[in-house]
Amino acid sequence: MMRQFPTPILLLLFSLWVTGPIDDASMQSAWADEAAVDPVTRYIPDDAMAAIIVTPSEWLNSPMLEMFPLEIMRVQMTEQFGIDPFDIGEIRTIVSLDPTTMQPAFGSITKLTGEIDFAKVRAAIDARDDMVQVDGHETYPMNGPPGTVIAMIDDETLYAGTANLLPRMLNAKNGSGKLPSLLRTMNSDSGVKIAILTEQVRPMIGPVAMQNAHHLAPDLQALAEIPGLIDAIKVEVGLLDSTGRLRVALIGTDEVAAQRIQSILIDSMSAARSLGIAEMNRSLAGSGESPAMREATNAYANRIADMVMESLQPQLDGDEVAIETQSQASFATTGVLVGLLLPAVQAARTAARRMSMSNNMKQVGLALHNYHSAFRQLPPSAITDEDGKPLLSWRVAILPFIEEQALYQQFRLDEPWDSEHNLPLSKQLPAVYSAPNTQTPPGTTVMQAVVGDDIGLRPLEKTSFRDFLDGLSNSILVMQVDPDAAVIWSKPEDLEIDMDNPMEHLGNAERGGFHVLMGDGAVRFMTDSVDVDLLKKLLTRAGKEVVNFP
Repeated sequence: MMRQFPTPILLLLFSLWVTGPIDDASMQSAWADEAAVDPVTRYIPDDAMAAIIVTPSEWLNSPMLEMFPLEIMRVQMTEQFGIDPFDIGEIRTIVSLDPTTMQPAFGSITKLTGEIDFAKVRAAIDARDDMVQVDGHETYPMNGPPGTVIAMIDDETLYAGTANLLPRMLNAKNGSGKLPSLLRTMNSDSGVKIAILTEQVRPMIGPVAMQNAHHLAPDLQALAEIPGLIDAIKVEVGLLDSTGRLRVALIGTDEVAAQRIQSILIDSMSAARSLGIAEMNRSLAGSGESPAMREATNAYANRIADMVMESLQPQLDGDEVAIETQSQASFATTGVLVGLLLPAVQAARTAARRMSMSNNMKQVGLALHNYHSAFRQLPPSAITDEDGKPLLSWRVAILPFIEEQALYQQFRLDEPWDSEHNLPLSKQLPAVYSAPNTQTPPGTTVMQAVVGDDIGLRPLEKTSFRDFLDGLSNSILVMQVDPDAAVIWSKPEDLEIDMDNPMEHLGNAERGGFHVLMGDGAVRFMTDSVDVDLLKKLLTRAGKEVVNFP
């Protein structure tokens, strides 16, 4: 797992990133003593995995930033760090992985043209005073991962990062490795260049992505294939005059992989568009707006979506798939457009997450039916000992039916969920029991069964489908409860439903309502304004009520 950068480093790098133009003549002067060095790959070791190169001058000279408070930013950084932001020429940050331990090392070199108040810089980022010599340079430890230091290389150069990377960056001049070669293929005019090699981490992130594909809406699950299909990623951002340019390129493992990536992106973009529009229309249907206003809003959303789709079509060139867009709008105008599109974007995200929860519940429904087919009954509300004491949840009992046989076999079914042996297993939440829209403590779930004498599963007694006289399609078996009612998934505990107030701990699981799993395996979304009498009827097992459930 990648280590997190310490806060002081992030603060320094962010402040340096957003500031400081110098002209071309000054830049040439700053690099004059390195005329024989390849300026594209300077400070980029051959074995580095990722590089970020930022030239703030291009950004701050652009008319697109004329509304930004550059004067205030200049004073703030000068006062806090002792560096005039307009003296910053370039920042180069790299990440490298140890091939044996897979531990990350990071380093950032900042080139300036003005004087550096290094003592003030050290004080601003809480660097310690115990100086350590690294490759002939005085370095000062910083708070963060072991080995993190800051150093003044010369009058115009600062280094911040792990100490072991300092000499490797300084000695890198004419790189011939994969990352330097990748950087040479990128546009030299880009104000920001990001190059990432994924070959080292692909064996790790590829399988993880596929294992978590079920969290996506069905039409978007193919996106999980992409991490296993790429060798590298290139991102270029440029601001030229009043035009902004963004280019993102994925380098496939071969041309066949690139063709698959393009196909996935095209299909997923189309699916995301449909999900967003559909969710927006559902929201509009209950908004109280007039038919004319709903029609106009729908027409506007479709027009904007078509424009976005057209501008973001992925282009294939050999083993490279690129999405490139340019805009002549100012950042202020772009901000307005983003603000207008945010509801549609949020709607698409909500729809995708809601679909993921629905899919999880459908898998549980299928597991319950398969369990019933195998044992001629539904799982008991809890696994008990010989004396009838609850030990483990029904959620443990159906593990073999949700493709979790290996986890099931690790449980000791004659011990409680929090026994010395079972407790560590209780921290391994099966993906099916997760809720993408919900923030809950680790190892807990909001997917809980309906349990009661007259509702859902009988407490610790046999329950079969023939007991549901109201009909399986009219009876709720499992519900998505509110986050404050989440329980440890393996613990024999479910929401205690008060039939006088059945909506208690329900309705806030997601925006607008909650999911329920019906006895026939169907998943329905109940709004937070659902009729309470209808909910009571759907909870009973054999109430023989007349149910009008659309």
